[in-house]
Parts: sequence; C-alpha cells; structure tokens
Amino acid sequence: MSTKNCDAKIVVVGAGSVQFGLGTLGDLMTLGAEELAGATIMLHDIDEANLKRVEKVFNMAIKESTDEGEPIDYKVEATASPQEALRDATYVIMTIEHGNRMETWKQDYYVPISLGSTQVYGENGGPGGMFHTFRQVPPMLELADTIHDVAKTARLFNYSNPVPRLTWTINRYIGKVEPTFYKRNAGLCHGVGSAMAFIEGLFGGILRNCDLVSAGLNHFFWIVKLVAREEVKLRQVGTHPEAKFPAGTDLLPEIRKRAPVLFEEMENPFLAELVSIYGHLTYPGANHPGEYIPWSLYYTMAGKYDFKADARHGRQLKQQMQDTVDGKVGNHWWVKQSGERAIPIMIGIEHDTGQHEHAVNVQNDGQYIDRLPPDCTVEIPATVDKGGIHGTRVGRMPRGIEALLVREAALQDLVVEAAITGDYNTALQALCVDGTVPNPNIARAILDKMLALQKQYLPQFHQRG
Repeated sequence: MSTKNCDAKIVVVGAGSVQFGLGTLGDLMTLGAEELAGATIMLHDIDEANLKRVEKVFNMAIKESTDEGEPIDYKVEATASPQEALRDATYVIMTIEHGNRMETWKQDYYVPISLGSTQVYGENGGPGGMFHTFRQVPPMLELADTIHDVAKTARLFNYSNPVPRLTWTINRYIGKVEPTFYKRNAGLCHGVGSAMAFIEGLFGGILRNCDLVSAGLNHFFWIVKLVAREEVKLRQVGTHPEAKFPAGTDLLPEIRKRAPVLFEEMENPFLAELVSIYGHLTYPGANHPGEYIPWSLYYTMAGKYDFKADARHGRQLKQQMQDTVDGKVGNHWWVKQSGERAIPIMIGIEHDTGQHEHAVNVQNDGQYIDRLPPDCTVEIPATVDKGGIHGTRVGRMPRGIEALLVREAALQDLVVEAAITGDYNTALQALCVDGTVPNPNIARAILDKMLALQKQYLPQFHQRG
C-alpha cells in the first residue's frame, strides 16, 4: 500500500471510552501508523477528565514510537465541544454511552424481569435493549445534526450498541433532510470474528481456504455459506472422524453435524438447539442471539452480564491510564490492534483497496436481504474502495431464519420510531410485539417504571408538547 500523506480528519467521539476509544487509538498506532500518516486525530468526549487522560497517553505513545525510530505522523487535537470536534471531519467514529453504563444496564436487566419479562442479557434486545436504544438516541441525534451541519461529507462509523437500532434511527432521522445520508453511515461489530473463531476451532483452522458468508442482523447473524476453495481437512469432533473434502465442497452439512456436538461439550445447549432447528450457525455466544429468541431463557439461565466485574475492570483501566500519565507504567499495554474494523475500512477507502469485509451494518437499500424492510439495518458482507462501503447482495435467507429476522425487524421499526418521537403508545406497541413480554399489563408496567426510573436520559418522552 501507499504511505503517502493522508489529509483526513478522523474524529473519535467518546474517546474517553476505555474499550472502543482506547482500542481505536491502538489501531491508529498500529494499523494506521503508515497508511494514515499525516491525518489529524480529533479526540472528543464530554468527560473532560477522561479526555485529558486519553489525549496524554496517546501523545506519549506517539513520542515514544518516534524516539524509538518509528515516527508516527499524526496531528492530535482534543476538545469537549462537538461542533469544534466535528467541523470538516472526514471520518467520525462513534463510541458513546449515555449515562452510567453499568447502573443503567442493571436497570435494563432487572426491572423488566422483576415485572414478568423473560428477557436475557438486556443489552440489545428485549425491553432492556429498547430502553438502551431510547437512552442512546438523544445524544446520538444531536451529534448527527452537528455532522449534517458542519461535516457535509463525513463518513460515520458507529460502535455504540444497540448497533442496528441506532444506525437505523440516525438514517431515519437525518434522512428527512438528507435522503442519501445512509450511504455514509455504517455500524460495525466484531461479533462475526467470534463466529469465525468458533468455526476454526470446530474444523481445525480451515477458513483461509474457504469462502464464508454471514448475514442477518447484528448479534443475530447466520453463517449461510461455507465452501472450500481448495481441499480441506476437518479434525475429529465427537464421533465424527477426521476427514478430507475436495475444493468446491459445501461445508454447511458438516457444521450441522459437528457444531451441536461441540456446543454440548461447551455446555451451551441453546446454540446446539438453534443449529439443530434452523440448520445454520449463529453466534457470538448464547446471550447475544438469545436476546432475539423468546424461549432462550429456558436454555440460558445464566444469561446476565457481570456488572460488578465490568465496573471493577473499568476502574482498573482508568487507574492504569493515570499510572501511565504519571510515569509509573509504560504505554505498551494498550498500543495493540483491537480487532475492530473502522480503521481498516478507512485505510481501504483512502487507498482504494477493494478489500472484503465479512460484516458491516448498513441500510438494506437495494434489498441486500430479501423480505426485510428496505430501510432497516442489516449485517452483510461488503467491499471497500475509494467510493466507500459497498454491500454484497445475499438474497433470500433460509425460510425459518427469515421468519425470525422479519419479526425482529418489525419490532426494531417500532423501537426506532418511539426512540425518535418519544411516543408512549408506539413504545407500548413495541413491548407488546416483543416475545419476552407476556401480556399488555406487564408491558405497561415495564414502560411506566422504566420511563420514571430513567427520566433524566429520556427527554424525548418527557418534553413532548
């Protein structure tokens, strides 16, 4: 690839995030060091203390690399002002969380269950995922407005969950004044990498010799194609022996036979059941796809996030960052590749690579997946070149999986509309469609309790009219 100077302005919104914010800077220090040399890196966060820490460790890492003979040519700026941060941006990476993440997630999880919901996890699906969306939307739309006003050609990459609902919300909202905005808006998630790692473990490291297609909705994607490009050897799994298959072999039948065995060994009966019923693999883990299957609770009784451990880990990372600023530890602990795709995609656009991406979340424009709404957000393969991200048409999904996706897309449509408008009845309708909510009385109880509990984060519902 060329290493000519890059004049892009890359804005990291939520740069103080210890996961995606710092992870993005790690990608810039590694993957982007040569390919994006010359770029301006703008760090933005409303938490000025976190912002200053991240700016400091980033500049320290750049200086250390340069002193060691590996010059990093970035211009680094930081501001708490969204207008200043986003003005004339080339790329915007969104990684924000509105409010205290662990405290609000605990509410998303426990309150609906206490009132009768059978949801699991409560992050992206179920009543918890609905309120997660509702909280994220007000600041997201403010940022989208600013991008529309001051960065007319910027490309937006969103890491913030719930990825498909937020991507759809922004497209619907900005689309009223800029109908083609969706072409510059993509949600990104590393989940497909987990599925690929599972397949590597299942078969014994064959993916470099195979063509794979994953498609569906974010956290609810399915492996619908796995074909050997050349001869492959599969390892023994349970009673299924080691075997060789010639080039051109469809390996999906082997997934159907072998994956349930490995899932049972992993004590994951839910994913084993899904492969057995629908004939295709979905991942990552049980909790994510479990958010979209109403009966998943019967298989994933431990489907809860470890809130205390995450909060403890977050505190440890912030302290580690402060120790780095104070010179107590070196910078090398965070300067590494994150596995996320925003920086590789930027490189693909800047250098016109034509590279393949296994999963992007984009508007279903042109019907990438048949029978799903044209304005919904689908997760599909894509190619990347100087023209941006180009989705790959998948067509019809397997019939049973299609039914699951159609139902979830219809629910997301209502959630997106309620998130934008703050309409109580639309939110109630969404809960009544949700298969984890047994009846309208429970739906009303959940809605009323959560609207009151999270009032400070939900102005669209409390400031209407």
